[in-house]
Amino acid sequence: MKIKQIMISAAVFLWGFAAAAGFREFVWDRFVVPQTVGSTVEYYADDPEVTARLWFQEYFDQMKGWKVPYEYRITDAEIDQAEVLDDLEEPYVQLDYTVHTASSNAQIVQNLELMTTDTRRTFTGQMVLHFADNGDGTYTLDEKMRPVQYQIMTPEFQEERNTPQTQHYKIRTDDPMTYYIENGVLYVTYDSGNTLIEVPDGYEKVCGRGDGRYNELLNPNGYIVTEEFTGFVAGNDLLYSLDQGQSWQTSHISDYPNLAESFLSRTDGGYYVTFAVDRSLGNDYYATFFSADLKNWESVNSKEGGWSGLTCSFWTKSGTGYYAQGESLYMTPDGGESWQQIEIPEAEEVTSRLGFNPYDTVEQMYEKDGLLYLVVGQGDDGDYVKDGNLMEALYSSQDGTVFTFVEEIADDTPEEAG
Repeated sequence: MKIKQIMISAAVFLWGFAAAAGFREFVWDRFVVPQTVGSTVEYYADDPEVTARLWFQEYFDQMKGWKVPYEYRITDAEIDQAEVLDDLEEPYVQLDYTVHTASSNAQIVQNLELMTTDTRRTFTGQMVLHFADNGDGTYTLDEKMRPVQYQIMTPEFQEERNTPQTQHYKIRTDDPMTYYIENGVLYVTYDSGNTLIEVPDGYEKVCGRGDGRYNELLNPNGYIVTEEFTGFVAGNDLLYSLDQGQSWQTSHISDYPNLAESFLSRTDGGYYVTFAVDRSLGNDYYATFFSADLKNWESVNSKEGGWSGLTCSFWTKSGTGYYAQGESLYMTPDGGESWQQIEIPEAEEVTSRLGFNPYDTVEQMYEKDGLLYLVVGQGDDGDYVKDGNLMEALYSSQDGTVFTFVEEIADDTPEEAG
């Protein structure tokens, strides 16, 4: 009799537990993520900081309690620092804050755009807010962004970006074969800078931009320095040496103007040069040219619609071509006759830790020890720093079509000269 009672009690308990779990799942399925942009807060005084603080409290209060799924649920959120930003015509407010979560669910980091700390279930975040006055004692959040996005909008940043200027860099002694610029002269070196060989008229031809500036930071896929071949795209010509800089020759590529970043690759069959030949409504349009003998150049087929906004172009030794537009990567195995898009997987361990994917721009490709490598950076608005370094993601591929995340690496931009 006692055994029967125990079994009945256990069944009732299990039924109750299942019913509670089912009810909880039902409630969680009906959970609606609180609105950010477009949400309204009541406040009867024109103080943007107080308005932001009220909105912050109301917003995160909606993330508390058992009705909120664990991938959104918090126990507390507090503002560490609030600052009114007045660089623009209207004030914005930056909030630096700490959030304590109700569980260790990794998804909450991404959902709430948080950053991890050394303390369990404790995360930090930053946001910049702008509120529109509705004229009735209420304010509507009409802009929410990260601090770096706000900085890009400021007049100081815009003026700096639009002012012609030339930045100088120190030589990279960790790379035995590279280029170096000093006092308006372009050099190449084959022994980590112990011997510098001048490229005749190279600074004007390769680095000149026509607006008073000189680009002294060449993109890594825009030049080649090896013992067998050294080359730079110089306008719509190729300036090259076949004897380690002892003599230099010029090969005319096309009559099209070179309007933007250039890319140079050497394959077993010849040489590929890609540069912008047209510009419209702020967009650059690229063409690729091939030469087997460094004398005669022919146009290479492009994908339908052509190329615009290229961030990288690279041809492997075997002649497979790659073109990147931001995070989109395309490959041609047959010299431009056909094209396929290559998927670049997210660096999941990075995304889960940060709550977002900082890597969105293919910046470099190269071959080494039989593998094809891909470097994905953060683009112009990147602000993810680790151990004091701006970070990039390194991928590798054995077959040129399937890429695997290898590790995070520090941006190897040369140190600025003092």
